[in-house]
Amino acid sequence: MATRGVACGVRVASTRRRTTARARARMMIDTSQQSTKNQIITRSSVDGASNDAPRVCVVGTTSCPHCKRAKAALEAKNIAYEEISVDGDGDLRAVSSALAGFRSVPQVYVGGVIYGGADDTCDGLKSGEFERLVREAEIEARGGAPGKLRDAADARTAGRELPEPVPPAPAARSSWLTQLVKESETSSSGKTSAKEVANEMAKEDGGVTRSTRRRFGGLSSGPFGLVKTHVGTFTPREAVDWMIANKKAETTEDAVRLGEEMVLERLIQDVDAAAPFVLDGDALFRFRSEAPSLGCAPLNCAKLYVGESRDAKSVVEDVRNRILKLYDEFLSADGRAVDYAGLRASAGFKDFVESSEELQRVNLNALSREERIAFFINVYNALVIHATCVFGAPKNTIERLDFFSKASYDIGGSTYTCDDIENGILRGNRPGAATIGALTGRPSLSRGPFRAGDPRRNHVVIPMDPRIHFALVCGARSCPPIRVYTAADIERELEDATYAFFESEIDIKRGEDGEVASAAVSKIVGEWYKFDFGSTDVERLKYASKYMKSGDDRDALIRALERSNATNVKLTTRAYDWTLNDGK
Repeated sequence: MATRGVACGVRVASTRRRTTARARARMMIDTSQQSTKNQIITRSSVDGASNDAPRVCVVGTTSCPHCKRAKAALEAKNIAYEEISVDGDGDLRAVSSALAGFRSVPQVYVGGVIYGGADDTCDGLKSGEFERLVREAEIEARGGAPGKLRDAADARTAGRELPEPVPPAPAARSSWLTQLVKESETSSSGKTSAKEVANEMAKEDGGVTRSTRRRFGGLSSGPFGLVKTHVGTFTPREAVDWMIANKKAETTEDAVRLGEEMVLERLIQDVDAAAPFVLDGDALFRFRSEAPSLGCAPLNCAKLYVGESRDAKSVVEDVRNRILKLYDEFLSADGRAVDYAGLRASAGFKDFVESSEELQRVNLNALSREERIAFFINVYNALVIHATCVFGAPKNTIERLDFFSKASYDIGGSTYTCDDIENGILRGNRPGAATIGALTGRPSLSRGPFRAGDPRRNHVVIPMDPRIHFALVCGARSCPPIRVYTAADIERELEDATYAFFESEIDIKRGEDGEVASAAVSKIVGEWYKFDFGSTDVERLKYASKYMKSGDDRDALIRALERSNATNVKLTTRAYDWTLNDGK
């Protein structure tokens, strides 16, 4: 959140030179900014009706691309606004949603009256209507937030801090628990830990010298594999000499012991994954973090996680907090694109990768159903972004199938791909969209990914909740914005995500008689996972109609579906934009 706060301050500084009163209103006074709180309320006055108070209020969440787009449009017009973040505060979001009449964010208010979402705001700014309402609010000295929202926001900040949706990410490259493990290793023995030495050895500047070497690959490798080339290798002797020269070990015996510990902790490995660390042996070693990437290897297993793991909820929230901050930092100003190349090259991404290693040791057995749903949604979303940074985005159907079936994490000792999490865990071990049963409209012909005896079946979510489809982010432009889900408020968070999805993902067409003739829904509902939403098109449309934005179209669709000839309403699907949300 600190990154966002600094960014806002920079943008507003340039505005302040042009608009004094509005700029004063846009100044951030939230004390939680210094402690990287996600909750930010920006305003110039406690009472929303002072002369310098903003006439516009934007209610949104961290990293919401639509929120960012709306705020960028306001700033481009030099319109001051106050921002109320509802991250991790379902009650405050519920208050605003009740006043706005819809659940998606942003919710933009002018003079205490709801104006609409991001599209409404941008359209109003283009037409001039939005600025006209702002001028009216200034004349009448009306603040941006409605009275009830203002009271709720003030109540949250008066005398107590708002709940944090995820623990703040520590500044170090690993979790606080890993740091404690390191400290205990060094303080108890007075000797440097293997992990510390390996980190020093791996540095490009001053680390152990790595070389490209060729050696006999064995007859079993075939005629083209008799000689293999290994990049980035060093011998045990070279490692020992480096440790002694750099005062990481006093004697050769101490250096060999550290090398053996590095192998045990999977920090370094023989290129054939077979030889021990022997001083005068001919084995070639390299750092696991520098080993050639295997497409099917879990992305969080470059190194073995060492130390006691925290509970599963804390670990995944730490992982998600780190990736969320990165996502926010590399999100474009209009909220529509992510700079994945910049994200991958950042120091923050390395921190995130290291924090994901702790998932290897989590215990899932104690999680309740609500905790499992929140845990695996958050892991799925982090895994997709992680895999996109490492492998790049799939460009066609075949590559997409390969991507979601191979990108994986090691979680509690078992491997989970994106498909395993979505279809095996969150969908109640149901067959995926690309199986024969799903493609032929007879799901009973196929089975879920977890067969009898698979230990991952112990964590399947039953009954499945179809709303999870609107919480999973695949990295495409048609996907919902990324957010953090919490077990304590999972019901409301899934409900909000579903409302937000259907408010923009259903198109109604009427016949000459004015009645509904067809309804176009997302392929998620009408094609790929249609049996999750009902056994017939009428049932699927009834499900979708519950979450539509209030208005004539919703009322007309509900009336049409309640009639005896409801099957006359045709369900069609909208095109799905698989383009990566990277702005290219």
